[in-house]
Amino acid sequence: MSRATIGLQLKTERKKQKFSQLDAAEKLSCDRAVLSRIENGRFQGSLQIYERYLNLLGFELTISPIAPSRPSLDNMEGLYDDD
Repeated sequence: MSRATIGLQLKTERKKQKFSQLDAAEKLSCDRAVLSRIENGRFQGSLQIYERYLNLLGFELTISPIAPSRPSLDNMEGLYDDD
């Protein structure tokens, strides 16, 4: 899932809970601009503040392995060429 998709989900949830960015920022003791960057998928700061924002809105951070992709037949065409 992309940062932009996560940000949109957080923004939707924040509004659902009737928080402004300023309200949420005050609860987290951070600048409102930080939350704006998170919600717009441009945040490159502390994982700690990201996780605190997730928790405030009722989410948790989890990780999972990326499923390996299998090549399509078109991609395999040149793999076994005998020269």
